[in-house]
Amino acid sequence: MLPRYIILLSLTFLLAACESLVTDVDQANLPQVESKLVVQCFISPQAARINVVVTESIPLFTEPDLKGGVIPNAVVKLSDGAREIVIPFDTTNQLYSIDKSALSISPGKTYFLSVTNGVRSVSASCTVPASAVVPKTYEIDTASSGDISARDTSLTVKYTWNDIAGQANYYRVRASLDLEYSVPEGVTSNQGQLIEKRVRNRFNFNWDDAIGRNDFRNDINLDGTDFNSPIGRVKLPKPLSYTGNDGTVYLSFPKSKIISVTMEVYNTDEHYFKYHRSVQTRGDSDNPFVEPSLIYTNIEGGLGCFGSYNSGQLIYRPK
Repeated sequence: MLPRYIILLSLTFLLAACESLVTDVDQANLPQVESKLVVQCFISPQAARINVVVTESIPLFTEPDLKGGVIPNAVVKLSDGAREIVIPFDTTNQLYSIDKSALSISPGKTYFLSVTNGVRSVSASCTVPASAVVPKTYEIDTASSGDISARDTSLTVKYTWNDIAGQANYYRVRASLDLEYSVPEGVTSNQGQLIEKRVRNRFNFNWDDAIGRNDFRNDINLDGTDFNSPIGRVKLPKPLSYTGNDGTVYLSFPKSKIISVTMEVYNTDEHYFKYHRSVQTRGDSDNPFVEPSLIYTNIEGGLGCFGSYNSGQLIYRPK
C-alpha cells in the first residue's frame, strides 16, 4: 500500500489541477447586449379598452443595478392608417390604457403600434381577423336548473365550433363561470345561529391538456372541420365551518347556483397565436435536458407581441 502522505499529496495536486480549469473571462470579451423595450398589446373589437404593457429586457451579461420593470415615460401611439392616438399611462394598473371609443378596432383592419422611450423605438403591425367564430354545441355537467349539489367539487364544460373553410385559422378557447353562493357572515348574539349572505363571483375554467390538446388550436390539415375544446374545469367553493357564540361548530354549505357560463372562441391572428403558444411551450417544459425555446416576437427593434383576435361568445343561462 502507498503511504498516506503520498495519497494526500496526490489528491492535493489533483484538486489544484481541477481548480486551474476554471478561468475568469474578461468583461471585454463578453457579448455586449443592450436592454430592449418589451411590448405586449392584444387588440379586439370586443375588448372594452386598449391596453399596452411596456417593460424592458434584462440582458444576461449586464450591470447588476439594471432592474427592468415597467417603463412609465414612453410615448405609445396606435394608428389605423388614417387616425392616430396617443395612449396615456395608467399609474394604478402600471400600463398604457385608453377606452375603445378613442379608436375603433374593426374586423379585417390593419393597425400600427409604435413605442418610443428616448433613444429606443419599436414598432409593429397586425390585422384583426375578419370573422368571429361562435361555439355551436356544448356540454355542462349539471342539471338544467343550474343548482349544484353539495357533493360537487368542480364543474366541467366542453364545446364545439366550425372551422372557417378556405383560410388559415388560429384559435384559442376561453370560458368563465358566474356563480352565486353563500358565505358565513357571523352569528346572532342570542341564539348563536349562523348568518349567511349570498355573493356572486366569476371563475375562469382551466383546460385539461391530455392527449396533447390544449386551449390553442390551428386548422392545419383540418380546414373546414368541426373542432372540440378540451375539457374545462373550475373548482367550486367548499363548505366552511364556523364556531358560534355558544361554542357550537356550524357548517356553512355554499348552496352554489349557476348564473351563467360564458364560452368563447378567439379567432386570432398568427402573431397572437405564435406568441402565446411559445410562452406556453416554454412554461410547460419540465425536462432539464430540453433546449430552451425562443419566445416569438413581431416587435421590430424590441421584444414582445402586438396581436389581435375576434371573439365569438355563447352564453349558457339555466332556465
